[in-house]
Amino acid sequence: MFTLPWVGADLIILLTGRDAGAGLQPSWLLAAGAWLAAGRPRHRWRVPTVWRRVALLAGAAVLVSGAGLVVAPAPVGWDLALVRFLKQILQLAVMAMFMAWPVVHLVGSREWKRTAQWLVAGALLQAAYGALQQVSGAEPLPLLAALDAVFTSNPSILSGSTMLYVGDRFVDVPRLRGTACEPLYLGNYLLLVLPMLVLTGWRRRWRLSAAAVLGLLLLLTWSRGAWLGAGAAWVVAAWWGPRGAASAPATPRHRWRRWVAGLAGASGLILLAMAAGWEEAGLPLRRLAQSFSHHDWSNLTRLYSVQAAWRAWLLSPVVGIGWGQFGWHFPALVDPTGLQAMFTWPVVGNLPLLILCETGLAGAAALIWAAAGLARGVVRARRELRSAEGQRVGACAIAATGIAVQYLSFSQYNLAHAWVALGLLATALLEARRTGKPA
Repeated sequence: MFTLPWVGADLIILLTGRDAGAGLQPSWLLAAGAWLAAGRPRHRWRVPTVWRRVALLAGAAVLVSGAGLVVAPAPVGWDLALVRFLKQILQLAVMAMFMAWPVVHLVGSREWKRTAQWLVAGALLQAAYGALQQVSGAEPLPLLAALDAVFTSNPSILSGSTMLYVGDRFVDVPRLRGTACEPLYLGNYLLLVLPMLVLTGWRRRWRLSAAAVLGLLLLLTWSRGAWLGAGAAWVVAAWWGPRGAASAPATPRHRWRRWVAGLAGASGLILLAMAAGWEEAGLPLRRLAQSFSHHDWSNLTRLYSVQAAWRAWLLSPVVGIGWGQFGWHFPALVDPTGLQAMFTWPVVGNLPLLILCETGLAGAAALIWAAAGLARGVVRARRELRSAEGQRVGACAIAATGIAVQYLSFSQYNLAHAWVALGLLATALLEARRTGKPA
C-alpha cells in the first residue's frame, strides 16, 4: 500500500541497466511476495452469482478480443501484435492480483485501519516529495535529481509536462507529480487516499491536517481531470453524509465550530492569494477555462485519441480490435493533423472508450454491468447501514467515484491503486452483505 504511487520506478532497469520493455514496479513485486507469504485465504465469502458472471464476461471479452487481430489486423507484423496482446493480458492479470488482495485477505476493523494508515502514510511521503519538487522548480536540486533518476527510471510510463501550461505558454509554476511521474496519476492516487482518512482511527485534528496537506497537493498537480474527480467525490460524500458508528447529530456548538473553521479556511485562502498576487491566485480558474480551448494540445490529444478510438471500434464492433492494439491502429485512423497529438505511445483519452474499441460490445457490457451492480450495492448500503461497515462502504464509494470520473479523461489502466480501490469497495460491500443487508 505504501509503494502504490511508485509507478515510475522500474526495478529491472535499476538492477540491470537494461529496458525489458515492461516496467516492473516495486508494488508489483511486493504484492507478489505478500500473496506468497499470506497462505490460505482469510475470507470465505459467498460471492454473489452476478459478480461471478460479470467477472466471467469481462475475462471472456478480453480473451475473445484476440479475434480482432484477425478481423481488424493492425498495420504491423502479426508477431508484434500478438506479443503486445499477450503482454497486456499478463499486465491485466497483475492488476487483478491487486484487486483480489483485499477481497481475500482484508479482515476486521484493525486490518481496515492499518490499510488506511499505510495508504495515507504513502500519500504523505508524496507530499514531502512534492514539496521538494515545488522548491526545485524548473531546475532540480541535486537531491531531487538523484531521486528522480530512481523514480522516473521507467520510460514506458514517464510522460507529461513538469511545468504548468496555461494561456498558450508554460509559466514558472511546477506541476507536482510526486513519484508518480505524471501529475494526473498522482491526482488519481490522492482521490483514493483522501476518503480513507476517515478509516485511519486517528484523532480529528490529525485527519484534518492530513486532509489539508493532501488537498493542497491535489490542487498543485494542476490536473483538471483529478479536480473533476474530486468534485464528483464531494457530491457522493455530501449524499452519503456522516454515517459512521461514532457519528451523532451535530449540536449547536458543533455547528458553530464548523462555521468558524470554514470562515478561517476561506480567510486563509484569501490571505494566501493576496500574498501570492492576484494573477497567480487566478491560475486555477485560468487552468479550468483552458479546458474549452480549441488550440490547447492537451485537449487536442484527447480529442484526436477519441476520434481514432471510435473509428477503431467501427472496424470490429463485436469483439473489438484486440486488447492493447489501439496504438498500432492510431496512425492509420486519426486525421493527419492528429498525428502530432501523441508524443509517445498513443493512448485513448477515455477508459470506457478504450474498453469499447479494444474489447467490443462484450467488454462494454461487462463494464456497464459491473458499474451498475456496484452502484446498486452502495445505494442499498447507504439506506440500510449506520455502522462501521457502512462507513467503510461510504469511504470506498467516494474514492471509487472520484477515480472513475477522472478515468473519463485518460485510460492508463495499469495503475495498481485504482484496482486496490475497486477491491476495497468490493470487500466493503461483501462485509455489508454478511451483516444481512444484501449488496
